[in-house]
Amino acid sequence: MKKFAKIALVAVCAALIAAFVFAGCKENKEGEPLAGAKMTFVLDDKAGTVETVEADLSAFDTGDSAMDVIKQLAADKKLCYKESDGMLTEAGVWRDGKETYIVSQNAAEGVYLYLYTNVDADKNDYEGMTTVEYGGEVLAESLNGIGQMHIEDGAVIYITTIVWAM
Repeated sequence: MKKFAKIALVAVCAALIAAFVFAGCKENKEGEPLAGAKMTFVLDDKAGTVETVEADLSAFDTGDSAMDVIKQLAADKKLCYKESDGMLTEAGVWRDGKETYIVSQNAAEGVYLYLYTNVDADKNDYEGMTTVEYGGEVLAESLNGIGQMHIEDGAVIYITTIVWAM
């Protein structure tokens, strides 16, 4: 029985050592802190209404997405949004205590939200892509949906609509 206890103790110790070794190798899901960083969301309905919402990124890190920031802005009643199947379908601002949507998707009419950005990790880069200018900077189409878009200091995410004729 003592021999079995020693073998069990050695096995437990080996398992604990392996757990610590592999835990040290585990990828860190948190990114670098963004203390003092700010980013901007621009909502453009293409009919003359352009709203900007600045976000303080101090509570976020580089492992968070633009959607995480939107959710916090919504909780703070600075920005409002609707989503369907993880896709952003409407975005707006709070005015006089009410949600005021600026950009809205209407699939029946072929109108969809379209995202542009200045974040290199998210920029599309193909000949013929569309761009928009904001604040003297050219923003490129985003390769990613809002839930995968990166955040960083000075990031701009420009949300507008595009019509896809069928």
